[in-house]
Amino acid sequence: MRIDLKEKNHFLTVFETFFNQSIDRPINGISIDSRNIKKNDLFIAIKGENFDGNDFVDQALQNGASYTLSSNKNESTYHLLVEDLNIFIKELSISWLQSFDGKIVGITGSNGKTTTKDLIAHLLQSKFKVEKTLGNYNTSISVPLSIFSFSLDSEIYVLELGANKVGDIQYLSSIVKPDYGVITSIAAAHLDGLGSIENIEKEKKSILYHSTKEYNFNELKPNSLAINFKEHKSNIFIKNLEIASHVANDIFKDFNFHDLNGDLLINCLESFKMPPGRGEILSLNKVKIIDDSYNANPESVRAALDHLSCFEEYRKFFVFGDMKELGDDEENFHTEVGQYAVEKADILFTVGKLAKNAQSNSNNFALSLHFNDNFSLLEKLNELLTDGDIVLIKGSRSMQLDQLINELKNVK
Repeated sequence: MRIDLKEKNHFLTVFETFFNQSIDRPINGISIDSRNIKKNDLFIAIKGENFDGNDFVDQALQNGASYTLSSNKNESTYHLLVEDLNIFIKELSISWLQSFDGKIVGITGSNGKTTTKDLIAHLLQSKFKVEKTLGNYNTSISVPLSIFSFSLDSEIYVLELGANKVGDIQYLSSIVKPDYGVITSIAAAHLDGLGSIENIEKEKKSILYHSTKEYNFNELKPNSLAINFKEHKSNIFIKNLEIASHVANDIFKDFNFHDLNGDLLINCLESFKMPPGRGEILSLNKVKIIDDSYNANPESVRAALDHLSCFEEYRKFFVFGDMKELGDDEENFHTEVGQYAVEKADILFTVGKLAKNAQSNSNNFALSLHFNDNFSLLEKLNELLTDGDIVLIKGSRSMQLDQLINELKNVK
């Protein structure tokens, strides 16, 4: 990840307060990847599960970094040492935000975070200068870096807060202190790191302890929309839109603007583009693809299957890849998906060791096949697809099912 600094002077002022030395070199951007360093970047050496950024400090300087930063010592004159990197980034972010006079919307949840974040930002842009976290930059590192890339004269920041382990949401929300704290849903996801659904609920709800206005849409029903959709829309997208409209209209009221409803809402949504891999419907000649390949957990898969079942006039394919990070019950979760897919899909294709468990009900489909790799699945899919078919593609990001989407685009 790399960001450009819009507020270079302000960042340097805040940055210098943490060190007993002058920062003489300019800092134009920040990167945590030595491979995409640009001249006068600050390289933050993060230690991850599979890599250690400290191994690339020298390379970052050679590639043009003005400074490097980590909690490990380095002999370079331009290496800055901090005792605890997480505490440093937190304190730096809090200091930076003290000069921001606008409002912050913080969004978390097991499903729909990115789409809801994009929808809220899109709706608010009709009245305000808005900035948002890009893509799914929702971690303890990427949220602060995203904030540093924003302008101080913006009126609203819309931030997505994610959690892979206990304490992540507490940490992030204690930094950003949302004026509007939003929970989209609470469901089984990231159980490897969070342990139980009880921990997930506790983790998600921690955003509310730091928020001025609280919206827990796992318990609160969002305001219904004043518009009807003529085309097929998934229930999960409609819920995301209801949440976004509910929160945006509350913000409009706080600023004495009229609600965004009816024709105004329709006009605003005409220019909205779904985030990649999150339920966008692609028309490839006379075949439709529901691209839900970005990620998966049991709740989001069931919602996607409900959406698929709405296309009654089509022959329905369900391409299902492993759902990751589901803990000890991972096999049962996959078996249950196979059971849920009965009568919602005509043809079931699975790929991955875990997804194979969905094949336990294979006799209930017109055709049910398991594949060891994406290439073999794609080959069979291309062989069988014909006009009037629709394909739902759903699985965790590590299954790389987006490759299937790209290949289908090239073929059809």
